[in-house]
Amino acid sequence: MFTKYLPSAVTLVSAATAAAVTTFDADANTNMAVYWGQGPGQQRLAHFCEDSTIDIIPVAFLNIFPDQVNGGYPGTNFGNQCGPETFVNKDGSDSPLLSNCQFIGPDIKTCQAMGKKVLLSLGGAIPTNQSINNDESAVAFANFLWNAFGPEDATYDGPRPFGDAVVDGFDFDIESEITGNDPASQYRGYGTMIDTLRVFFAADSDKEYYISAAPQCVIPDAHLSQPIETAWFDFLFVQFYNTPQCSARAYFDASYGRVGDKPSSISFDAWVNFVRTKALNKDVKLYIGLPAAPAVTYDPEMYIAPDDVYNLIDLFQCRYPKEFGGIMVYEATYSEQNLIDNKPFAAVVKSQLTDHECAKPATLTSSTVSSTSTSSSLSVPLSTENTSPPTSTSTSMAGMHNSTFTVGPTAPIITALPPSPSTLLANQMEFLAWSPQRAYHIL
Repeated sequence: MFTKYLPSAVTLVSAATAAAVTTFDADANTNMAVYWGQGPGQQRLAHFCEDSTIDIIPVAFLNIFPDQVNGGYPGTNFGNQCGPETFVNKDGSDSPLLSNCQFIGPDIKTCQAMGKKVLLSLGGAIPTNQSINNDESAVAFANFLWNAFGPEDATYDGPRPFGDAVVDGFDFDIESEITGNDPASQYRGYGTMIDTLRVFFAADSDKEYYISAAPQCVIPDAHLSQPIETAWFDFLFVQFYNTPQCSARAYFDASYGRVGDKPSSISFDAWVNFVRTKALNKDVKLYIGLPAAPAVTYDPEMYIAPDDVYNLIDLFQCRYPKEFGGIMVYEATYSEQNLIDNKPFAAVVKSQLTDHECAKPATLTSSTVSSTSTSSSLSVPLSTENTSPPTSTSTSMAGMHNSTFTVGPTAPIITALPPSPSTLLANQMEFLAWSPQRAYHIL
């Protein structure tokens, strides 16, 4: 099942150094969340964690859900950071769960030592058929996530893709195809998953865990509005791009993406109202999600330069001191390559967040951390030692895809299910008219 790899061309140098580490503050209104895992020619995760301006890193993606692979393990895709090897299902068949991601686990621990919160992001735009069949499947999926990516337990004998690293929570970026055949499939099970994960979180008093979501900017979001109403989220990384009518660009151009006579504009005010009136967690933090470069979106015009980003910060950081959490940027590599005055896009925007008069930043603490220096790119190991038969290969772009599967006893298996989800919001299908382009983007 597991494959052992010996690093060759990548140099790992550990050193204990005294450094100023930002203590993560979920209540700050200056946080910067930057997705990583799908960048073109991306560098290792630890490389981006050396950037002190990043606070939260959703690692993207676990993109194939169990109910789409008929009883096996879910699937992952982290671009160039994994080899093609995969774990073998309990019945001996190949799974889409990548097993040779040898540097992600150590890098997660490096990032956490630097004060970052690392989340595993579920979903993405490819494949388009992600869904959960029922509450039982949702509970089983949550059990797998906890066993595979939560704290280690000696009695669990299933996959641990990141080794002994423990993520700081899970991000829900659900973007499956919207159809009228089974509307409930767009949101079914996610609230139950989160409720189950929360039970596991509460059982681990040594660590604080978080749940986030990345809904589209239109309200209601076809996949996530209902779970936000029924389950406890900590952060909402609202994507103010890809859907023209409610995008950040629409704030600066009321004709951009206009539908009929209705002027377009960014929907941040509407999201604040949604959280205040409908979200289970009325204190959930809202982030303005932005593309890091023109190439991120199908329409480069949706990218807004830092001068315009500042105008949004100036407006919403002050207007909503309770709800505003910061900025989300997709994605790390695009940000690093988009230099403004020799600084990555995300770093420039972070400075705008922290320097504003309405900023409520986190605090710096001096501590000794173990840092890891890495080469600029992932290298293929020279030799391998296999402890199980080889499995089939998988692609290196996020494009892959039900199930009853066995879970280990790391935490009690939840059998008492939360209440059934409520009825889908009546105007859900309006989303189709607003955002037919959304499947073009990986996030």
